[in-house]
Amino acid sequence: MPVAVTVGVVLFSILYFRKVEHAFLKEGLLLGITWFAISLFIDLLMFMPANSPMHMAFPEYMMDIGITYLIIPVITVGFGYLKKSG
Repeated sequence: MPVAVTVGVVLFSILYFRKVEHAFLKEGLLLGITWFAISLFIDLLMFMPANSPMHMAFPEYMMDIGITYLIIPVITVGFGYLKKSG
């Protein structure tokens, strides 16, 4: 899963940052937080209901899967930094 998340975030960050002309770090942070929140929301819809076949307690979910999504803002802020420096 971390590889798929990384590939997706890198590819879509490249597309997104082509259109950004200023405030690169701010854009990277907002983009990363937005994608992080969306990913958590979608997952929690599947993992939290007690009758779900993929049910997990929230702390277990965060330690197993949710922490992987921290890759997202790290990459997007990194893209913002690189764009700012370039």
